[in-house]
Amino acid sequence: MLMARLESTTEYERIIEFAAAQGLEYDPEETQDFSDIVGAWKLTQPGDIIIGTIMLGYEEGHYVLHAVAVEPLFRKFGLGKILVKKAMEKVRELGGDEVVLIGRAPEFYSKLGFTEIKPEDSPLEFECLSCPQYQVSCHPQIMRHEIPAEGPVL
Repeated sequence: MLMARLESTTEYERIIEFAAAQGLEYDPEETQDFSDIVGAWKLTQPGDIIIGTIMLGYEEGHYVLHAVAVEPLFRKFGLGKILVKKAMEKVRELGGDEVVLIGRAPEFYSKLGFTEIKPEDSPLEFECLSCPQYQVSCHPQIMRHEIPAEGPVL
């Protein structure tokens, strides 16, 4: 039986370290600015061992998902969906009606109802265009999901 605890956290550096260890692109030398973070959660096993993370930012008038990551051994158990759902519930609580992200696993997000946005139509700065891995070993998509005012968020 999988035992995991979902909890809110302010351990932003730890989340970034975990996400980077899962293959998300965060530069450990770059100073991170967490001033736009409005929520962050971690899934842990006993002993505070992180197996999943997500952060929610508010940037230029848009709610943005960051550091959505699950330890490979724990994928396919629905943990990513639990994390995304939690962040989307927070967006609705804050009065938002949409969330956006730059996803390296667009097929996962599509299954949750996210739709692709063209880079030129994105509310986000799409820094991936200048990355040497873009469309070589990394194929991210800018995606969005509307959040209903009532009922399930996913």
